[in-house]
Amino acid sequence: MSKPNLNKLLQQKAELEARIQQTRNREAMEERKRDTRRKILAGAYVIKLADNDLKKLGRELIAAGMLEPRDYALFGVNNDSADFDSNRLSLD
Repeated sequence: MSKPNLNKLLQQKAELEARIQQTRNREAMEERKRDTRRKILAGAYVIKLADNDLKKLGRELIAAGMLEPRDYALFGVNNDSADFDSNRLSLD
């Protein structure tokens, strides 16, 4: 095999690898978008289950260990929320 043919094949290989990586990146980006959309819809459903009571939902998320202190203000709750409702949300 001559040098020009080898160089041409190596260049084609590099181009194909670049295209493969671009396709993988595009697919990963699309999956992240789908995942974000799922989370938005699931969150909207949970808020609806809480009758749009974000404070109640915030307390539930704290009790479940799913809410970080930096996010408490988003739900209007304090770090000292010791008065959790016994009226828990139900996904049944």
